[in-house]
Amino acid sequence: MALTPESITDTALEVLSRFGMGDLSMRRLARELDVQPSALYWHVKNKQELFALVARRFTEQVDTRCPAAAKPAPVVVALALREVLLSYRDGAEIHLLAYALEAERAVPEALAAALDGHRLAATMGFVLGQVAVEQNRSMLGVDDPDAEDTFIGGLRALLGT
Repeated sequence: MALTPESITDTALEVLSRFGMGDLSMRRLARELDVQPSALYWHVKNKQELFALVARRFTEQVDTRCPAAAKPAPVVVALALREVLLSYRDGAEIHLLAYALEAERAVPEALAAALDGHRLAATMGFVLGQVAVEQNRSMLGVDDPDAEDTFIGGLRALLGT
């Protein structure tokens, strides 16, 4: 298999799902790809850039589910982002770090098209924070059967819908 940003991202997602963000290191990733760590640096500058690649993949998944051309409601896009992030261990934390580094590339296109600067920033902050709380509760064994309702209610209050 050729070493590409796509193959690196695919393998990073596998490692993330199995071991979590704490064990997603460049050394482990290289071992999983059966290459020397130095080979990764030809394609990915550092761990932060790796997180950005992973977050872009999350965003692409949301963009596929909710194309901007269809003009989905922001609540629908935010729910899709929540679903994608919840499908990967530590997905919200990874996305939050990438959002801090390069916000414009970590925001689903339909959300960026529907909301202006402050509302977009507040919505992304809410989504990422709420999903991170939800993932941490799950990791700690705290049952939260109302998590989705809490998420939707908070989002609607934020967006005024």
